Amino acid sequence: MNRGLITALVAAVVILAVGVAGLAAYVIFILPQSGGLVAAGGGGGTAVVAGEPVLEAAYYELDEFVTNLADKDRLRYIKFSVALGLRSDNSEQIARDAAPQVRDVVLSQVRELTAADLSGADGKERLAQAIKNGLDGLLPGHVTRVYVTDMVIQ
Repeated sequence: MNRGLITALVAAVVILAVGVAGLAAYVIFILPQSGGLVAAGGGGGTAVVAGEPVLEAAYYELDEFVTNLADKDRLRYIKFSVALGLRSDNSEQIARDAAPQVRDVVLSQVRELTAADLSGADGKERLAQAIKNGLDGLLPGHVTRVYVTDMVIQ
């Protein structure tokens, strides 16, 4: 092959790689901080409520949970950990003060799910949404997002 053609191809590949790396860095680091797009599974500390980004002022990590699932065909268990993204420091204190009720709501919501509900790529998101739906009744307006930090189904 012609040496000039090889040099041009190498230069094109390098420019393309730098462009892709730049785009990836923008999407991962810059966009979440600017309150732009928020992915369903992430968001870098930002949640979207009614189309507006809401910065989470506090996080409350709950102790690990182990409970049975609603499967009828065989006994299934889930072990999981969650952290709550909260609207304010005041919300954190309210959640801490209601810790027994929070744990009860979380367990009640999860016991209604089956292993099939929690399988697949969006199983963790289903778990988080079920927990958030329950907590919205107990702590309305305080929990912006539920983060599933660990999950094992047996």
